[in-house]
Amino acid sequence: MNSYVIGVDIGGTNTDAVLVDQKDNIICAVKTTTTEDISMGFRAVLRELLKKAAVSPDNIQGVFLGTTHATNAILQKKDLLRVGVIRIAGQKPDTLPVAFAWPQDLRETVIGGFETISGGFECHGGPLTPLCLEETRLAIQQLLEKQVEAIAIVGVFSPLNGGQEQVVAALIREMAGKDFPISLSYEIGGIGFIERENSTILNASLKGVMKLGFSSLQIACQELGLLCPLMITQNDGSLMELERAIDYPVLTISAGPTNSFIGGARLSQLEDVIVVDIGGTSTDVGLVRRGFPIRSLNKSNIGGIALNFPMPDVLSVALGGGSIVDLSSSALKIGPVSAGKSLSTEALSFGGNCLTLTDVALVLGYIAIDLSNPPRDAVSSEQGRAVFDQVRDRIQELTVKIRGEYKDIPIVFVGGGSSLLPSDFFQEDRRLPDFFNVANAYGAALAEISGTIDATVSLQNRSEMLDKLGAQARQKAMDQGADRGTLKLVDQQIIPYSYAPNQMARVIIRYSGKRKSAD
Repeated sequence: MNSYVIGVDIGGTNTDAVLVDQKDNIICAVKTTTTEDISMGFRAVLRELLKKAAVSPDNIQGVFLGTTHATNAILQKKDLLRVGVIRIAGQKPDTLPVAFAWPQDLRETVIGGFETISGGFECHGGPLTPLCLEETRLAIQQLLEKQVEAIAIVGVFSPLNGGQEQVVAALIREMAGKDFPISLSYEIGGIGFIERENSTILNASLKGVMKLGFSSLQIACQELGLLCPLMITQNDGSLMELERAIDYPVLTISAGPTNSFIGGARLSQLEDVIVVDIGGTSTDVGLVRRGFPIRSLNKSNIGGIALNFPMPDVLSVALGGGSIVDLSSSALKIGPVSAGKSLSTEALSFGGNCLTLTDVALVLGYIAIDLSNPPRDAVSSEQGRAVFDQVRDRIQELTVKIRGEYKDIPIVFVGGGSSLLPSDFFQEDRRLPDFFNVANAYGAALAEISGTIDATVSLQNRSEMLDKLGAQARQKAMDQGADRGTLKLVDQQIIPYSYAPNQMARVIIRYSGKRKSAD
């Protein structure tokens, strides 16, 4: 029996799906407009894909999903829970304010209050001060009275010992109910207090929108007879279970560009390549080396907030197929406002009132779209060429920056917006591969199954302990469906606690492998 996987990308403008066989070949691809309720577009694209490919749901091994849902919620400040923050930081009332460096509008949207309580640990592992249960209960009650919808718990040096955060979480469930959204910072990881706190707060704020959106996706799969696993891609290009994605939505931030870069490299059959992904709203540019996107050496950042986990090195610009073009002033302006998923109703070519980059491409004959009526008198040939000269300059600026020392690496263009570019845009070192417009979904379909162990241990018997943790990570990946023969070590971090006894360290080990084929 032939078996397949489905890769899906839910973007801000379009939802794409690809059917991929066991040899990683794309058998069929479908694209539709992203809907306000993402499950409607998700259901529609899966139904159309199965129909077009004439494949039974029983032949599908898995549905692998990449999405910008969490990122968009942060950037749009939409559907985020109001979060109360409990700092376990000893008797230090004059600490730095919570979310002090956040953009003001996002801070006002998310932060519902914060309390500092006794507890926490020293860098050597000893307690900073004892945790007081009565004080903790009072802090929880004060936050609940402020009608916070989730609570983030952040303890000083809690990655060394998460016990106090667990005690506080148990008290919250006792007082607010077992389903009350809670995020623990020691599970998010990282010693740096501010970045760990930021990540924990964002994680808590995203739990509502992710649970609602992703649970509805599972129902959509079941209604279509897809009883296979639904897994979510995370920002390192690997897959995680749906339940983990709902618990840790921050791990999906930047998964979209990761999928795009991996998919673009594989479509172009290149291991070293610059990938330019032009969507409906924005353009992302990244560098792929040896088949994997390079990681940012700087602190991760989303919406102006410093985070504590690695992301791909991405350069972005608000430039896409739906970008509004302003020809009214002396200085030509493209974006940053975009028609986005409303392109088919707001663009001039479809009866709307906005001149978009797609309109300009239609007028110049760079692209043809059924049922469109390009406004020939809205833009002259000279103006149109000036628009795409600016597009060329803005993209070239990003590719020069991302290229760095790698002078001879070719460029591949992916994403639906790449179809708007004139033919002379593509030269010997610039490619537009087959299925370029569904590279994100293809990258999601290629994502590997990973198993991660994150533990604080003694490294007095270093080799023995690392071997033990590595075996646990491999087994975890296999338990989730990874093929034993393809497993490889993709990440090993050892973070020593310099002043702790017994050579204590936080060890993070991740193995990943290709999905196991059906028998």
